[in-house]
Amino acid sequence: MIKNEDIVDDLNELVKINNDRIQGYLKAVEDTEDSQLDHLFNEMIVQSQNFRSQLADHIVRIDGTAVSDTTSTDVGSKIHRAWIDIKSAVTGKDRDTVLSSVTFGENAAVEAYESAIENDKLPAYIKEDLTKQLSELKAAREKMDALKESK
Repeated sequence: MIKNEDIVDDLNELVKINNDRIQGYLKAVEDTEDSQLDHLFNEMIVQSQNFRSQLADHIVRIDGTAVSDTTSTDVGSKIHRAWIDIKSAVTGKDRDTVLSSVTFGENAAVEAYESAIENDKLPAYIKEDLTKQLSELKAAREKMDALKESK
């Protein structure tokens, strides 16, 4: 059986990813002049806040301590780099560039969730919630892709 500490570490990584995602979208909302994107990005912020809350609940339930709402992934991580790219891209306020960067960040988040779900030792109830969150992340990515293609 996997130790609770290992599960807590894995879940805290997903909390950090959602923190990065929130920060990336906050920057995108701040810098975009496109009301359609502004609305969508605000939805993604709320989505990540909800994900983060669910993850923290799981962590507490298995006697762990969740990282803070402001903790980010390590500077060297792929997720952090993805959201840094978003933060840089939105300064130009170019819709296509912003959407490409956001899609890149969404892809990185999807990969992180897929990796976490592959852990056979996760309790079924946690895996079920992660699978639901992953499904929502994939739907968000599809929205971004559709917006990129509908110039």
